Amino acid sequence: MVSLREKIVDLSGRFLAVPTAPYREQRIREFIIDFCQRRSLRCKQDDVGNLIVTYGGAYKNTVFAFEAHMDHPGFIAEKDSVQNRLTALFYGGVNKEYFKGSRAVFFTEHGPVKATVTKTEFEKQVPRRRCWLRAEGPIPAGTPGMWDLPACRIRGDRLYSRACDDLVGCISVLSMLDELHRRKIRKKVMAIFTVAEEVGFQGAIDLCVNKAIPKNTKLIAIETSSELPTAKIGDGVVIRVGDRQSIFTPGLTAFLTDAARQLQSKDNAFQYQRKLMDGGTCESTVYSRFGYTNAAVCIPLGNYHNRNRKTKKIAAEYVSLSDLENMVKLFLTVVKNSEKAKDFLNVNPPEYKHTTGKLGEFFWV
Repeated sequence: MVSLREKIVDLSGRFLAVPTAPYREQRIREFIIDFCQRRSLRCKQDDVGNLIVTYGGAYKNTVFAFEAHMDHPGFIAEKDSVQNRLTALFYGGVNKEYFKGSRAVFFTEHGPVKATVTKTEFEKQVPRRRCWLRAEGPIPAGTPGMWDLPACRIRGDRLYSRACDDLVGCISVLSMLDELHRRKIRKKVMAIFTVAEEVGFQGAIDLCVNKAIPKNTKLIAIETSSELPTAKIGDGVVIRVGDRQSIFTPGLTAFLTDAARQLQSKDNAFQYQRKLMDGGTCESTVYSRFGYTNAAVCIPLGNYHNRNRKTKKIAAEYVSLSDLENMVKLFLTVVKNSEKAKDFLNVNPPEYKHTTGKLGEFFWV
C-alpha cells in the first residue's frame, strides 16, 4: 500500500514542475482542474482565474475552506525580445541586490529559454520591478519566467524547489482532497486556489469584494512561511496564531489546536507548533478585514522568496517533508471533526462564584 508520504512526494514532483508567476497561473490552474475532475470534484473558475473546488457538495456539514495561492514571485516578458535583449516585469518581494547576474528561465510555447538579469528598476506606482535581461533565444511578450532553479529535489527529509511558496500549500490541499475522495469521507469541504497573492493578495481581495465565498465559511489560509528562531523547519506543522498585521479568529485557532492535540495523542509521529508567524502577511489578513471567521496553517520555509540571506544569492526554497505530511494529517482531522468547531466559536462567558476570606480577601472561583 502506498503511504501518504509517498503520494505527497509523487504529487510534488509533478506539480512543482509546472511553471507559474503572478497573473500567469494558468498552467497550475489546468493541473488542479484536471486533478480534481479525475476525482469527480466540482471546480468553478471566476473571471480573474481563482478556483473554488467543492468536495462532498451533497453533504450538509460545517463548511471549511482550505485556501492556498497558485503564484510565486516571477517574471512576465514585457515585449517580444529583440536580438536577445528582453525587458520583463517582476512581481513579488525580492530585494534589488538579488537580481543583477541572476539566471531566469522563460517558458515559451516552444520550450524553456534561459536569460540573465543585467539591470533592474523599481516602479513606485505599482508593486513590481522592471528588469532588463540577456536572453539565449526568442521570448514573446507575456511569457512567464521563474528563477533558473530545480523544480523539485528531495534530500532526506527536505524538499527543495524554485517555488515552495505557495505551491507546497497547494500540494497540501490537493493531497487532502485526494485522501477525502479515496476514504469516501462524508463531509462537505471547499478548496480555494487564488491568483496574484504576491502582488498584494489581488485574487483573495477579488473573491471578497465580489462575495464569492459564503459568509458562514470558515476559512483556513495555507502558506509556507519564513522559518523563525521560534518556529523551526522539521518541528511540525504550524497553527498560525497571526501574521505581521493580524491576529486570526481565536476560537477557530483554538479548534485547530485541539484537533492537533487529539491527533498527537493517537499518532506519535505527528508534530505541531502554535506560533505567531510574523515574518510576513498572509491572505487570512484579507479575510479578517472582510469579516470572515478565519485561521491559518503553515509550515516553516527556508530561503523565503528564493533569497539565501547568507550568500545574498538566489537559491531554491526548502521545506520539511515531515512538516508537509503533518499538515495534510491535520487537515484531515479538522474535516473529520468539523462539527466540533462550533464548541470553540460559540463560547458563553465563564461562570464564577464569589467567596471572601477573614482578612478581607475576595476570590472568584
